[in-house]
Amino acid sequence: MPARRGKRERWAPAPTGPSARNLAAQHRLSPLRQHQGAFSDGEWLLEIAWSGYRLVASKLGDDVGLYADDLREWTRPCAAIALAIGDLPANELVLEGTVCVLDAQGRPDFEALRARVATGEGGPLVFMVSDCLHLDGPLGALPLRARRARLTQLLSARQRSLSISEGLEGEVEQVLSSLRGLGLPGVVARRLDDAAREGLVLAAGHEPVPLSRSLSAAPKVTNAAKVLFPRDGFTKDDLAAYYRDVAPVLLAHMRERPIVGQRWPDGIDDFTWYQHRVPPRAPDYVKSVRIEGDRRLLVESPDALGWMVNQAVLTFHGWASRVGSLAAPDWAIIDLDPGTSTTWAQLIEVANAVRALLELLEVPSVVKTSGQKGLHVLVPVAPGHTTAQTHEFSERVCKLVARLKPDLVSLVAETAPRRGRLYLDCVQNYAGKSLVLPYSVRAVDGAPVSTPLTWAEVTDSLDPKAFTLRTLRARLDARGDLFASALGGTSQLAAVLERLRTQS
Repeated sequence: MPARRGKRERWAPAPTGPSARNLAAQHRLSPLRQHQGAFSDGEWLLEIAWSGYRLVASKLGDDVGLYADDLREWTRPCAAIALAIGDLPANELVLEGTVCVLDAQGRPDFEALRARVATGEGGPLVFMVSDCLHLDGPLGALPLRARRARLTQLLSARQRSLSISEGLEGEVEQVLSSLRGLGLPGVVARRLDDAAREGLVLAAGHEPVPLSRSLSAAPKVTNAAKVLFPRDGFTKDDLAAYYRDVAPVLLAHMRERPIVGQRWPDGIDDFTWYQHRVPPRAPDYVKSVRIEGDRRLLVESPDALGWMVNQAVLTFHGWASRVGSLAAPDWAIIDLDPGTSTTWAQLIEVANAVRALLELLEVPSVVKTSGQKGLHVLVPVAPGHTTAQTHEFSERVCKLVARLKPDLVSLVAETAPRRGRLYLDCVQNYAGKSLVLPYSVRAVDGAPVSTPLTWAEVTDSLDPKAFTLRTLRARLDARGDLFASALGGTSQLAAVLERLRTQS
C-alpha cells in the first residue's frame, strides 16, 4: 500500500457534551513549586509529598474517569480506584490526588507503582486525595478549609482504594525532621483560608522533591539499522544519536512550544504526515497542551524527544509562542524562500538588505539556515506583543526590501507571478503557524540541519550543506548556541511600527 504523501495525521475530535472527561477538563491540577525559607502568616495545611502520579478523578452520573493534567486517561490502569469513586454519594464530582503503591510501612514506593502500572502485578493502587474541586457544583471559590471539610464528609467511610491525604500536625521543621526519619521526601503546604490552590513543596532532605515523574519506560531505538537517507546511508540509529547529542540545546527552544513533527517512517523518499497531536498510546513523558479541544504536542524532555525520533520524526517545527502566552509570540519571522531563478549570491544580497534595514530600525535579529535552500531571519521581541504586531512588522520590512530589490524579490507566494524571484514570506507570523526549529534535521540528501549563524557568516562563501547531522556537534562545541538570543527578546515594536508606517 503506498504511503500517504503530505497528509496530516488522522484524528477524532474529543467528544462534546456532558461527560466525566469534559468535567475533568474544567479543572487543572494545582500548581506546585519548590519553596525554601519561612512561611508568610496564616494557617497552613501540611501534607506528605506523595511519591506517586498526580491525577484528577471525575464522576458524572455513572461515568467515571481518572485523567492527567493534559487529559491523558488513566481509568483502565486505575480500575479499582474508579470503581470506588463511582460508589461515592455524588452525581457530579472532581477530586485531586496522587495514585500510589504503599509498602508494608505505609510509605509510597514509586518504582513499585511503575511496575504495577506496567505489569498489572504488585501491591494495590491507592488514591491519596488532597482536594475536592467539585461536589454537585463547583467548589473553587471556597477556601481550602471548606473544601477539605466537604472531602472529609464525602470519604467518611473507609475504602481500600481511596484515602484522604491527612494534614500533619506540628511546626514545619519538626514535621520535616520526622519525615526525614521515615524516609519520606517532604511536604506540600497550602493555605487553609485561601481559595488559591498553589502548593509549596518543601524537601525533608537535601534533594528537591520531584514534581513530575514518568510511569512510562524510557524510549529505545527500534529497527535501528533502518536506512532513512538512502543516498547517504544514514540510519534511524544515526538520527537518534544526533538528537540525543543536541537535546540539551534543542530542548531549550522546544520547551513549552506546541510542536509539529514531520514523520518519514519509510525514509526521506516517502513522506507520510505531520504530527500535531499526541498519539493515543504515547508515553506519559510526551506532554500536550489543550488548544481548541485538541491535545497539541509538547516535547519537553530527552525521553520525549527520543520517543518522537523513534517514531521517525526527522524534522521538528515549533510555534513562535509558548504555553501560557500562546497569543504572544517570542519573535517576528521573515522567511527568505529562493525562487527558481534565485542564485545563492542573490539570496545573500537580499538577506543582507533585510539585515541592514533591521539595523537601521535598531532591532536585533537572529539568522539561521532553513536546512534546505533558504534563510530565516527572526526578530526577538519583548513579552506582550501580538501576532498582529509581529505580522505587520515583518510585512512592512518585506515591502521595503521588495521596493529596494524589485528584480530579486516577490511578495507573492504563488509560483507563476514570482517569475523565479525570491519570496519574502511574512505569513509565518500568523497565530498557529510553525517554523522549522534550530538544530532540526531536514529530510533531504546529506541530512542538513537548520543552523543558527552569525551575520558575519552570511556571505557568498556560506555553504548551508556543510551543516549536517555529522558536523553540527563540532560547530556547537566551537560556537555555542547562536540561537540563544532568540529567547528573552527585548525589542518593543510599537515605536518601530510608527516609523515603518511613515514609509508606506
